[in-house]
Amino acid sequence: MDPSFFQIAEENARLHKIARDHFAQGNPIKALEVLEDVYSRRRKDVVPGMIPFLQGSILYHLAKRAENSDMKFSFFLGCVEPFTQHLGIHAYAADSLLEIAKQLDSAFYYKKAAKHAREGLCHVESYDELDSLALQTKGTLANILNDAKLKILHGCTGKSSEPALVESKEARGMIRSDAEGKRLRSHWASMSVEAKKNFMKVSISRLKGYVTRLHGEEGKEALEEVLDSTRTNKKWRFWMCRTCPQKFFYVKKFRNHLEQEHGAKFKPATRNLTPEMVNEAWAGMIFDGGWEPVDAVAAAEMIKTRLEFVKEFVYEEGWSKDWPLAEDEERSKLLKEIQFLLVSLWERKVLPFSTLEWMLQFPILSRFEVTESLITECGLVGTPQRICFWDCHELKRIRDLLKRFKFERDDGTVLVCRAVERLCGRTGVKEKIEFDDQFSSMLLDRRLLRDNIAPFDDEGTIDACKYDYYAKTQPQGDDIVTWLLDHPLIAGSSEFPRSVRAHNLDIWVAILRAIHYTCRDWGTKYVRKLDNLCYFKILTDAKDLCTSEDERRRTAPEGEGDVLYAALLGDMCEKLKTDNGERPDGIQFVFAVRDILEGAPHPTFDFDDLEASLDLIHGLKDLSDDKVLKSIDSLRFVVTNKVLLADSKILLIENSRISLLNELTRLSAFDYRSYIRNLLKRFMRDELNEIVKMDALAKVAAAEADLLSSEKQEKEKKSGSKSKKRGVIKCAFGNMKLEDILKLIRMEYKMLCDAKTEGCGKANFFHHIISRSPPIFTIVLKWEKNETEKEIHETTKALDWEIDISRLYEGVEPNTTYRLVSMVGCGEEEEYICLSFKKNRWVSYRHEALAKKAVGGWKNVVRFCEKMKVRPEILFYEAVTKLNQ
Repeated sequence: MDPSFFQIAEENARLHKIARDHFAQGNPIKALEVLEDVYSRRRKDVVPGMIPFLQGSILYHLAKRAENSDMKFSFFLGCVEPFTQHLGIHAYAADSLLEIAKQLDSAFYYKKAAKHAREGLCHVESYDELDSLALQTKGTLANILNDAKLKILHGCTGKSSEPALVESKEARGMIRSDAEGKRLRSHWASMSVEAKKNFMKVSISRLKGYVTRLHGEEGKEALEEVLDSTRTNKKWRFWMCRTCPQKFFYVKKFRNHLEQEHGAKFKPATRNLTPEMVNEAWAGMIFDGGWEPVDAVAAAEMIKTRLEFVKEFVYEEGWSKDWPLAEDEERSKLLKEIQFLLVSLWERKVLPFSTLEWMLQFPILSRFEVTESLITECGLVGTPQRICFWDCHELKRIRDLLKRFKFERDDGTVLVCRAVERLCGRTGVKEKIEFDDQFSSMLLDRRLLRDNIAPFDDEGTIDACKYDYYAKTQPQGDDIVTWLLDHPLIAGSSEFPRSVRAHNLDIWVAILRAIHYTCRDWGTKYVRKLDNLCYFKILTDAKDLCTSEDERRRTAPEGEGDVLYAALLGDMCEKLKTDNGERPDGIQFVFAVRDILEGAPHPTFDFDDLEASLDLIHGLKDLSDDKVLKSIDSLRFVVTNKVLLADSKILLIENSRISLLNELTRLSAFDYRSYIRNLLKRFMRDELNEIVKMDALAKVAAAEADLLSSEKQEKEKKSGSKSKKRGVIKCAFGNMKLEDILKLIRMEYKMLCDAKTEGCGKANFFHHIISRSPPIFTIVLKWEKNETEKEIHETTKALDWEIDISRLYEGVEPNTTYRLVSMVGCGEEEEYICLSFKKNRWVSYRHEALAKKAVGGWKNVVRFCEKMKVRPEILFYEAVTKLNQ
């Protein structure tokens, strides 16, 4: 045996164990991922039985746990095929079908449950000895069979209950703060047009940093995957196969991949036997025809006597108004019924072309000695008007057959559609997101600046803008704030950075397996059709044999005895009984002849005793020729109807397959915008909150500066030039540290001793004492507004990044260090600018333009303040111990 066989078996066992462990640990999604990897590496028909059985068990567990009835149905339907693939003793397939039947109250599924239970019982009973578990399974199968039989006997309504509306858990997770919304809207209204437009530009580098801080390396890699895909394919939207997994950016290629690689379409052995729908050209003739009965007698006479005149008849859409009509109410009514049935079947996509071909092959005027060649010359080829020539008997035969066709299949696919709609309805994307031509910034939909966005953007194409995307957009209202607030802020509430493959993987697998189960039904009907076609060929051969005997009788010498058809067929059975070649083979011929001679109403395919059948055939060798021909014609009629009905049933099953495939395709669609949308909202909301915070700090700083200025003015008048030394810290202080400079300046300050609290009411020097270190320490500097660039440079340079407030205040432990984290300065034209230390670098924020710019290290800050004439006025220091915590 090939050594690779054992390696594959060992690998399958290893993956099975991994999947089983994931399932046991309460992670069915991870378990399904592992199992789909096995299906991806092996063909579906060579996967060992333990793999589909475990997958069926997972889907069965999900079905039992599901609260939504549509999801429950989808999981139960999905687990039937995996359980059917497993050939061991179990009742899970039958039990799953019974659960579906109960949910839908469907005779269709009760019959399937009974069939699976019956087959399971036969399988169990084939064992000589049964253990306790097998005996228990046998009892379960017997109960399922009895329950299904009783329900079928008493009748089913076929109506499923509508799913109850359940409050969305996601909705409960939304954080909506009215106070926050009011604050953000107020600030948005105060922003300039340019600032609003700049806010809509999302820096990719800043977003990467934000994601890394929020989700670590996993989030960073997930975002990189999104950006790489969008940069390469210029599309947000794609279709992912959860089995491979592969990405497709064209839906036709994706559907073809599912059908060709993952068994989402039944592949018949002979394509020319696959039923096809009546095309639109024929449908148009069926829809638009007059469907009035033709006077066959008058029509036959016209053809015989005025053929050239008849050849000139004009046909519009396959119908001619020149044929003589009959006043026949019964035929007229039958024709209208036939038209209605044909139209209804075509609209439901279950009208096979084979049925139309069968209807049109009837000879229409042969009883009036008008040949088919003359009929062809008259233009009655390829038109449904031929049907209008038939008499009531033939019309009734057609009508009765069409009435046996089913218009729909009660298989519950509508519930799967509802389940997918429930999942996909929440992931539709309205917002367009573009990139700049350098792919350095995302450009949010400019419509968000004007009003709310109504239509969904299902294309998801990306335009790398080489122009000002917002140039012609005039911001109106505050819908952007509404958009920002409409997302969950709870950690873990967003799908990002969960793997794309894991997205809806459980229901995806269930629907794919439901398609496989539907294809199994497709295959079963196809095999039955082949059996009937083979049987029909045998009947045709048998009739040809009888016809050849008629020819022999006409040419045989006088006195030579005739051979009865029954004896002739019996002799042929003896010749063919050992033929086991291609279908139809000799043994099938024997069983068909037995049906003919017995006058069986339907074909029989399950004879297993060849010799008994031959004995019965020889015992009926004296049967009259008329009875033999009548039996052959009767069976040919029955088999023809069976083939036509099989084609219609196959089309019904194909409709279900296509419906399920459509839902699987819809479920496979993934839009990276929906993946990162909540992340973007959270990031931009934090950004806007930071801007509001900086603006508020700037305003507080300005107010404090104004307050202090009034107190200092009096002192400045007294101290003269000393004030400038206090206002602008220059290099005159030498190498003194900042806290010592501040302490030296404050030594000149005096405060009034409050008389209301029994003070003296006089100005005195005072000590600075605090009992607890504050989290934030703020220093306010007063400038004279006429400093040179050099003075600004020297003063900023003198500021220390770290200070020890124990040198400024009593009561504080020594070496209580604070670090400079932010400062607000006033630039030219009284514009406030904030500098903040983030991610080991300084970043500037300009309030009016909302622009952000990386400055770099402290030396760069000094140069920035000198160049932009920014005078630091408020310094924010944060306790180092707090940062470490």
